[in-house]
Amino acid sequence: MRDLKRAAWLLAFVPAPFAMGCMEMQGPEASEGETHDMATEDLDTVNGLPTINGLSTMNGLSTMNGLSTMNGLSTMNGLSTMNGLMTTSAGRATVSYLVKCALAKNDTLVKGSYTYKGEMGLAPEWKNGSCSTSCQESLSACMMAHVNTSGRHIPLWIIGPQPSLGWGKTNSKPMIESAFFGNIFVSPPKAYFCNGPDYDRAPVGGRIGAETSSSVFHNPYSGDGLCNDNCQSNSDGYTSCSQYTKPITVYRDLDPSISYHICRTYNTNSCLEVYNNSTASGATIRLGAKSTSSSRQQFFFERYNSNSHDGAYRIKSKLSGKYISVAGGSSSDGAGIIQETSSTSLTQQRWNLREIKYQSYVIENQRSMKWIDDRNGTNGYQAIQDGGGSTYDSSQEWKLILDN
Repeated sequence: MRDLKRAAWLLAFVPAPFAMGCMEMQGPEASEGETHDMATEDLDTVNGLPTINGLSTMNGLSTMNGLSTMNGLSTMNGLSTMNGLMTTSAGRATVSYLVKCALAKNDTLVKGSYTYKGEMGLAPEWKNGSCSTSCQESLSACMMAHVNTSGRHIPLWIIGPQPSLGWGKTNSKPMIESAFFGNIFVSPPKAYFCNGPDYDRAPVGGRIGAETSSSVFHNPYSGDGLCNDNCQSNSDGYTSCSQYTKPITVYRDLDPSISYHICRTYNTNSCLEVYNNSTASGATIRLGAKSTSSSRQQFFFERYNSNSHDGAYRIKSKLSGKYISVAGGSSSDGAGIIQETSSTSLTQQRWNLREIKYQSYVIENQRSMKWIDDRNGTNGYQAIQDGGGSTYDSSQEWKLILDN
């Protein structure tokens, strides 16, 4: 097992416009004199930050917020209890994430009647001293890496050049979504991201690659805005982007709590569905006209094997709770796609997702190594398995569409 001090951190995302996740609030606003425990001991606990208080296109995080990077957080001049962030619930939530990013796991910050726990140790010096430009850039990347505009909880794995993060991948989070970098403490704030190689691989709501109505950061690069084209990197993640040397690389996976439509790439109005709204084992999986309100067309992707980069998912119907499978476990071309009762031993219920081009996948059965085929795209007909290997055609290309 790797030294925990050098290990990447597993985080989880959360709610609201400009929400930030991972720290669990222990209850509603406490009355005066009570202590707020702003984190649990587990890194996978989740809750949301309503806003990044004070972060706008005009003002940095420390502007007009009772917050100064020139003084320690423990001092009145570093973080005031009389004005700014500490005087509102949203502001105190912002402080909780600042402390979580800045201080080490066993450290705390007490401000008035509130106690905040550290977690990641990116800037422990800020507790009692000033926060340098390097410190500000590390904290900025950490704060931005937690943003989710959709209110959904998305587990993440983050790594970076900071010693308290370190390098190291995890097979359970194989997709490089993005790198975050900049300085949100200056005016105007410099809040940036670039697109990781997997940013558009089944994007999740409120995250990079999904359409969002607003964001606190933007991609400064032209063209596809890819990190690989604009940042320096090592084998695990990004070491610098433009002049910023403290980026944080974010890995993620499909969120098993969010359902997707599985639609034809060349006609996204035609999608897989459970025939006749059946909940029975053996029911046919067929093509049907897209319906955003019908659970028969909504499917969850559950990772079966965390040691596979390309897949090893089980695909569960939201309607029936049963899993997409190949009838009879057949390895033959033309075998029908059905739903079955869950079984951890049936390899015909396991699927690999292989991205073949921009936002387009083949869905490969682990038993037969053949692909889900739309049978020439005719709605009302059962999907089958066909092909496999290295050659595919349009009837085997699928797009995962996030259910909103």
